[in-house]
Amino acid sequence: MNCRAVLAGFPLAGTFAFAATLSAQTSSIEGNVVSTDGRPLKDAEIRFDQKGKQIPAIATHTDVNGHYTAALPTGFYKMSVIERGAVKSALIVKATGANSRIDFDLRPSAQKQIRHYVWVGEGTGSHLPGRWVEAGIRATRSPTH
Repeated sequence: MNCRAVLAGFPLAGTFAFAATLSAQTSSIEGNVVSTDGRPLKDAEIRFDQKGKQIPAIATHTDVNGHYTAALPTGFYKMSVIERGAVKSALIVKATGANSRIDFDLRPSAQKQIRHYVWVGEGTGSHLPGRWVEAGIRATRSPTH
């Protein structure tokens, strides 16, 4: 009887190992979208088209607060914000298996207001809990010698 219980447990353990492998290969991405009038953009489509189109496009929508979330397998994607069928903003993102945050501000300005955040977990040598940290890339001049 004990032998059967042990053997029955092996397929179940394999299932857990497979699920852990899948979750390690998936990135969580979230953010907020602000419309051209400065209010949260509700019901906009956020679309992810994988480079090489190995998987079908992944799409989600913003809620009434302009917030969206998506889960992506690792890889490169063209991320688009679409309102009433028109692409309002697009960029290339890399899903690395980590949590990420990308906010869009669609108000007209001289410089686009796209913000990229990364999740810094509590395991980084600090006693502080995990938190979102802005990881925007800013253009800087290189020093001249």
